[in-house]
Amino acid sequence: MHLSAILAALAATGPAGLTNTLDKEPLQHLTVPEPLANLGIQRARTASGPFSVPGMVANDTSDDNGMATFQRPALVPCVDCYITGFSFDVRYGDGPNGSAGAIANVDTGIYLHHGVLVNLNRSDTTCDKLGGASIQRMFGAGNERGYIDLTSNGTRRAGYYVAPDETVLLIAEIMSMQAGAARDVYVTTTWDYVQAPSSSNTTKTGGAAAAERWAPAVPVWLDIDGDCGTYLNGSEVAVPPGDAVFSYSSPQPWHPQSGAGGAAKNYSVLVSASHLHDGALQLDIAKNGATVCEGVATYGGTPEYVSQVPGPDMPGMPGMSMGPVPLTHISAIHKCYDVGTTSSSDAWSITAHYNFTAHPGLETTNGLAKPIMGIALLFLAEE
Repeated sequence: MHLSAILAALAATGPAGLTNTLDKEPLQHLTVPEPLANLGIQRARTASGPFSVPGMVANDTSDDNGMATFQRPALVPCVDCYITGFSFDVRYGDGPNGSAGAIANVDTGIYLHHGVLVNLNRSDTTCDKLGGASIQRMFGAGNERGYIDLTSNGTRRAGYYVAPDETVLLIAEIMSMQAGAARDVYVTTTWDYVQAPSSSNTTKTGGAAAAERWAPAVPVWLDIDGDCGTYLNGSEVAVPPGDAVFSYSSPQPWHPQSGAGGAAKNYSVLVSASHLHDGALQLDIAKNGATVCEGVATYGGTPEYVSQVPGPDMPGMPGMSMGPVPLTHISAIHKCYDVGTTSSSDAWSITAHYNFTAHPGLETTNGLAKPIMGIALLFLAEE
């Protein structure tokens, strides 16, 4: 089932019927670097799975060849807490007793098309076409598997608040880039988190208690497929026929929410992160038409982001390849921290820039370009 179909079903029915399956590796505590540890932040990794990813089929020319979509209640490590950092990874089920083991990436033929965390108890920040359904996109990433730190390396107290009665769902689309048998993988989520201060601390206005207050961060999802693209179309946009170099912009600007009675409301923009597919150069995030963050893509930054593909034919010998050649894939996309402030009078937009000549895009088995994406995830905190 496609990501958009799962989200549409959840928007219609809510979280009823979801059950939490205890995974073989439910929680692993990790060391927290000092700037974060000084704020009392903890770090844990959870593993959801195993998920069986089918191999590609040679004569299947569909966009979803080798793709599988999975959903599972997220193993959030805390409640009544602030999530201050997120990241995804994919690992094979070759650890002890079939648990999460070695990293699975494009060098071994596994591609994380999407990982998304959604809160099933809140309304989405940017999409207003769900008929009042409670479902909010709270974090997402692709095969770049980037880490988002809402504290800006411990310089501010901000995080995504998770209430005791909320349900968080993990949805993952994982693609095999190889033919052959299905392979089992886990999606691992690394969480930075801190327990919420006591109610007595959060209501005081001065002294040490005030310094302990944490600002709730609000996720803002900007998409070249529109504010509701994730829910309606999986955020996928077709490549212009015959074009190797092209750009797509979000179809309409987004404005931060006003206060009661339309009063101005000011926010700090904590971080801006981007998601793009192979073939992209960068994602520009703009406020009032001026670029405030350039999400430039890096290719092949580490060996696991380099795959091997068939090389050209030998001269005069059609069908006889000269052997495999390396192909680099997006390994990181630049993030911007402390992007300034914004209010309801501001207009936010994004533009994704692609160049398939510089970097080949994803293709079907018969060489047709697969749809592309361009997403910015901003986190705001009310001032």
